[in-house]
Amino acid sequence: MNPLYIFLVRLTKKLEQQADLDVINKMLIVYFINITSIVFVLGFAFLALISKEYPLAWFLFSTTLVLFLILAFNYFTNRQNLVRILLTAVFTIVSSYLLYTGGTTGSGHLWLLIFPVFTIPLFGLSRGNLVSFLFFLLVAGYFLIHHKIHPPQEYTTFFFLRILGVYALIHLLVYLNEYLKAHNYSVMERTIIESKNENRQKDDFLSKLSHQIRTPLNNLTVVSNLVNKSKLDADHRDLFDTILASTINLINVVNNIVKVSEVKIEKELSSQVNFDLYSSIENTLKLFRDQHKDRLEVVLHVSRNIKTNYVGDPIRIKQIFLNIIENIIKAIPVDKLLVDIEIDVLNEGDQESDLGFTIRCPQLQLESDDYGNYYSKPGIEMIKEGTYQPDDYFIDFTIAKKIIEYYGGELKISSHSEQTILQFGFALKKGTAGTYKPEYDKEATQLLMVKNKVELSDANVLLVEDNAINQKIIILSLKSHVKNIDIANNGKDALDKFGTTKYDLILMDIQMPVINGIAATKKIRELEATSNTQTPIIAITANALSGDKETCLAAGMNDYISKPFQVEVLVNKMKMLLET
Repeated sequence: MNPLYIFLVRLTKKLEQQADLDVINKMLIVYFINITSIVFVLGFAFLALISKEYPLAWFLFSTTLVLFLILAFNYFTNRQNLVRILLTAVFTIVSSYLLYTGGTTGSGHLWLLIFPVFTIPLFGLSRGNLVSFLFFLLVAGYFLIHHKIHPPQEYTTFFFLRILGVYALIHLLVYLNEYLKAHNYSVMERTIIESKNENRQKDDFLSKLSHQIRTPLNNLTVVSNLVNKSKLDADHRDLFDTILASTINLINVVNNIVKVSEVKIEKELSSQVNFDLYSSIENTLKLFRDQHKDRLEVVLHVSRNIKTNYVGDPIRIKQIFLNIIENIIKAIPVDKLLVDIEIDVLNEGDQESDLGFTIRCPQLQLESDDYGNYYSKPGIEMIKEGTYQPDDYFIDFTIAKKIIEYYGGELKISSHSEQTILQFGFALKKGTAGTYKPEYDKEATQLLMVKNKVELSDANVLLVEDNAINQKIIILSLKSHVKNIDIANNGKDALDKFGTTKYDLILMDIQMPVINGIAATKKIRELEATSNTQTPIIAITANALSGDKETCLAAGMNDYISKPFQVEVLVNKMKMLLET
């Protein structure tokens, strides 16, 4: 790799987190011109010294010192516009001086030809063109009057015309090159934007399609389970089983469709708040400890060197661990499971910390494809017996990978004899302890909240669902399992009922008018932050794209189930949250 490029990248490292790539490119151009100017002028200063042209050598060494000072000023202040003006002023003075004195062996006029090469890229097309043209007029004016002032180096009129002609040609070539580069960049940028819009439209279409298909599919599966097959004769029972089998096949088709949707981590959707890193991660791990307490042990080690309060988006951090731990559990569906997590400081700065995360677990038998997707290997016996479904072994670290890359890190997975290690790291800005707690969490307090055990048969449940048919079917499915079910038609209605009635559990839809399920959940968690209790919330949603589950859990929900679902699965989730 070019050493100059490496040096420039190091100089501009403080801008790597900026979203505007154009700003970084312009800064690189300024640094490049500044550094090459130093090398260029310094080289000619030594040549002048060797040629014993001491006044010229002194002038060029002084110019080199000025260029060094401009470089330092640029690095410490980052005032790009002023630096451009200073560089242009220096080159105007140097070119004018060399034109006047003739430089070494009367070749000082050649420095004029460099002027458009750096001014147009330095200032951009319109301003650079104007600056270069003004210098052209300055040189032409000097040629008109130079005979009257009797300079050390005189030029003939024909020579003037040739110099001006070559200058104009170089100016036009540089302008054309910059114009084509800007045009191509504009076309490429427009193409990228159109491509992103098309992908977004595709994802929106898949999301809506999934939501619209899953809702009636859920009704079909739930109603099918409510039907008493014993009352059907053999022929009708066979027809009914065919309908049910076709419904299940259609569910698998929908599941395969939504996997096409790529996870996107939009920067503008990420909040920047002061949060406690330890509490954010510990609360996330607590979800898994509660759900899999019989076989899962998660140990979190945080280095004493870590200042746990940082500025960033705690939901993004939670999504990383939600995605990774969930896939580890999925890859190892049986036996005891120990997951060890270590967080350490790789580099401590004044404003931010470079953090390293290491997750160790029993060896995951993973295979990866050319697209970065991972698959766990089913056991040989299961393959021979044909009792496994390939879909059940799809291990998707896409969400964690995308968020880590958004923070400037990289997810690395390595397997050894008995364990698999997942490593990643990124920088977080330092926050202030005790100044602010993120939105719904009140992180440290939430860990201490009391959860009263309630028998499912005695539970008072709030169903938040805007679709009347879905309301009816869920009530029919659960009425024999719970004591009472109240209905809220949207998030606002749910908040009103939550404020006046004590509920043991909430079933929350996501896509609703007025206030959606995510916003309603965050508000409920805010209200609960002043008390020492927490009402379990289960998301029941037709949103099943990659990342939807993590979004629900990170918003404060306790569990998630996507439509279509089996009533037994929902009942078991409710029992686990209420009775354990």
